[in-house]
Amino acid sequence: MSDTKASSPAQDALESVERLIALLAHSLGLTVASKPSYAEPLFSGGDGTPSARIEPSDLPNHVRGLQIGRYAVLLTLLPEAPDEDGIGEVVRRVRNQCVVARSYLSPPAALDLHAILVGPRGSEGVDRWKALALIAERDERVARKLVWLRPLKASADEESFADFAKRSFLARPWVTRGLFSMAPLDNVSRAATFEELPRETAGEWMRLVNQSDVDPDSLVDQLVTSWKRRSTS
Repeated sequence: MSDTKASSPAQDALESVERLIALLAHSLGLTVASKPSYAEPLFSGGDGTPSARIEPSDLPNHVRGLQIGRYAVLLTLLPEAPDEDGIGEVVRRVRNQCVVARSYLSPPAALDLHAILVGPRGSEGVDRWKALALIAERDERVARKLVWLRPLKASADEESFADFAKRSFLARPWVTRGLFSMAPLDNVSRAATFEELPRETAGEWMRLVNQSDVDPDSLVDQLVTSWKRRSTS
């Protein structure tokens, strides 16, 4: 359920993480908006009926809803103790909250729903916590789940979160200041010499990658669509 009470350590932790997310997202040119409806117990269109609600005991104690670019995100906390049963209970509640959040999203947007589970202060680098984080992340039912284990000192949060983001939807490995020379295998036009790639598809790929100011996510989608057309032709 959403946090509407006076500030608490849990709420302060979520606010701190939200600020880190916003800073990184804005640096990538992504919009960030608060979406309290994602974190409510009521399904979209439920009109307040009991059957359209999930009991608070089946939802995370502290959770925030965000929209980051095209990604719907739920932000919540892991328990303070590295206990497998406790982690399992949190993941179960997060799944339920994800079901609620999906009711506010279109089917395509629901595919981009993520839940970020934040570990307690000092959980980073602890073997027991790393093992439990893997358990939580393996549960991809309803939505993708990512775990950020926080460092011992708050002064290290920004660097730690930046490392975490490298394996999330916020990663931008194609953004680099490095200079690359054209190598033969990088020349898409050469792909036309292979049986698997028709010349028409190679030509379309060349036109797509030569677009100016193309959004990287959009480019990937266009390349995949082009390949699918080849597959079904």
